[in-house]
Amino acid sequence: MGIKEHSISPFVVTSSVFIIGLAVITCSLLSGAWYIFVIVCLFPLFLIMAVQTLKAPFVGVCLLFTFNYFFIPWYRYTQGSGLSVWYDVATVLLLVALLIHSYYQGKLPWKYARNILTIGGCVWGIYTAAEILNPTALTEAWIYSRGTIYSTLVMSLIGVLTMTSYKRLRVIMLLLSIFTLTAVAKAVYQKYAGFDEIETTMLIETEMYRTHLLSDVTRYFSFFTDAGNFGSNMGFATILFGISAIFVKERSIRIYYTIIAMCAIYALFISGTRGALFVPIGGIILFTFLSKNIKLMGATIFFGLFFYVFFAHTYIGEGNTSIRRMRTAFRPTEDASYMVRKENQKRLGEYLKGRPFGEGLGLGGVEAMKYGNRLTTLIPHDSFYVKLWMETGIVGLMLYLAIYVSALLRGCYLIMFRIKNDELRGMLTAIACGIFGMMVSAYGNAFFGQFPTGFIIILFLSVLLNGEHINQLLTKQIEHKKK
Repeated sequence: MGIKEHSISPFVVTSSVFIIGLAVITCSLLSGAWYIFVIVCLFPLFLIMAVQTLKAPFVGVCLLFTFNYFFIPWYRYTQGSGLSVWYDVATVLLLVALLIHSYYQGKLPWKYARNILTIGGCVWGIYTAAEILNPTALTEAWIYSRGTIYSTLVMSLIGVLTMTSYKRLRVIMLLLSIFTLTAVAKAVYQKYAGFDEIETTMLIETEMYRTHLLSDVTRYFSFFTDAGNFGSNMGFATILFGISAIFVKERSIRIYYTIIAMCAIYALFISGTRGALFVPIGGIILFTFLSKNIKLMGATIFFGLFFYVFFAHTYIGEGNTSIRRMRTAFRPTEDASYMVRKENQKRLGEYLKGRPFGEGLGLGGVEAMKYGNRLTTLIPHDSFYVKLWMETGIVGLMLYLAIYVSALLRGCYLIMFRIKNDELRGMLTAIACGIFGMMVSAYGNAFFGQFPTGFIIILFLSVLLNGEHINQLLTKQIEHKKK
C-alpha cells in the first residue's frame, strides 16, 4: 500500500496570505499603527520588485536610481526617520541579488569589475573603515558616515556589472531626463508660487534661510538638499543632454535632449549657485579637448574668453539678480564669503598639519557640532574636498582624488582612442564632460557625496569604464543587422 502524497493547493496558500494580510491591516488600523499598515499594503509591490530584480538585475538598478534621486523629498515630506538605513539595505540587497543572479544564470560580466574604480573603491573602503582607529575619531560619527565607506565599491560594482549595453545607457538617460524635468518643475513652482509649509519650516529650523533667502535674490533648491546641490546637478544635466544632442542620430531624441538641456540651464541660474556655473564651464573645456577638432577648440576658446570677459570685466546685465550673483564667482577677491572661506582653510591647514589622517569620519563641518565642539565642527567646510580633508586628512583626500581622477582619465582615454561608434563616443564624451564639471564645482560646493549626486557620478563613471565593451557589443549588433 503506497503512501498518498499530499500537496497544498496554490489557491489555499493565496487565500491564507490574503486573510492574514487583511487581519494585520485591520489590527493596525484599529491600533493606529500606520507604519505597519503601509508596510503590509506595499509588501506585494516590494515582492514583485524583488522577483523582477532577481530575474533582471538592471530593473533593480533603475529602481535604486529612482529611490536615490527622490530620497530627499521622500525624507522631507514623510519625516522618514531611518530612511537612510533603508537605502543602505536596498543597495546591499541589490548587490546580493546580482550575486544570486550570477550564481544561477552565470550571465554577469565579472571581468568588467577589474577596473580602477572598483579596485580603488576597495582600497578606499579599507582606508575609511580603518578611520575608526583614528585617535580623534568618534564611533557614532563613523557609523553615521557609513555611506562614505562602502558607496564607491558597492555602487561601482553594481554599475559595471549592469551597465553593459548602449540600450541600458539610453534607459538611464531617459530616466534622468524625466527626473530632471520634475526637479525643474518643482523649482519653477517655488519661484512663482513660493515655498510650501514644510520647506519654509525646514529653511527656518536648519537656518538655511541665511544662505537661501538673501536680500537681493532667492536661491531655489527644488526638492534637493540645498541650492548648491540642485544647481550643480542641473549643470550636469545641461552638459550631459546638451552634448548628447549633438551626436544622437534620431531627430526626435535630439530635440528632446536639447529641451532638457535648456530647462536645466534655466534651473541652474534660478538656483543662484555661483559654483554650479563651473559645471558647464568645466564640461565645455573638456569637450573641446576630447573632440580633437581644431575649429571647435578655437571656437570654444573664443567663447570662453568672451564668457570670462562678460562676467569678470563688464557690468552688462547687472540689473538682473541672477547675472549679478553669478558675476561674483569671477571676482572672488570682491566676495566677502570667498575671503572667509580662504581664512577658514588657512586655520584648518594649521590644525590638520599634525593630523595626516584627519579628525575622523563624520567630524567635518558645522552639521557635526552635535558630536562636540572641535575646530573641524566649528568651521563650515563649504566644499566637498575640504570636508574630506577635515575627516580623512591629506592622505584620504589625495587617495580619493587619485581614484576618481584616474577613473575619469581612463574613460577619456577610451573615448579618444578605443570608441569607434560616433554616437556612443558622443554620449560617453557628454558623460565625461559632465563628471569633470561636477568634480570642478565640488571645490566650491559640498554636494558631491549627497543625494542624488554620489550615485549618479559612480553610475556614469561605471558606464565610461565599460565604454570599450559597450562599443564592441554595439558594433556586433550593427554588423548582425546588416547581414
